[in-house]
Amino acid sequence: MPKEVFLVEVWRKYAEEAQEIRVKRFPEEGVVKLKARLSGYLYTIKLPVEKADAILGELKEKGKKIVEY
Repeated sequence: MPKEVFLVEVWRKYAEEAQEIRVKRFPEEGVVKLKARLSGYLYTIKLPVEKADAILGELKEKGKKIVEY
């Protein structure tokens, strides 16, 4: 079962260790769900579009594998 995280700082810690980051956009709700896939768990967080795009930009600069679907 995935674990939902509500603090950005905590999710970023998981994202640093993640094998890949998955992105699911919900335009009608104005939110983006970010998923950090680690070996043991999948950690998710829902964020506004602007905040999620900023975090994704930082992760892309660090060379993380990001998959949007």
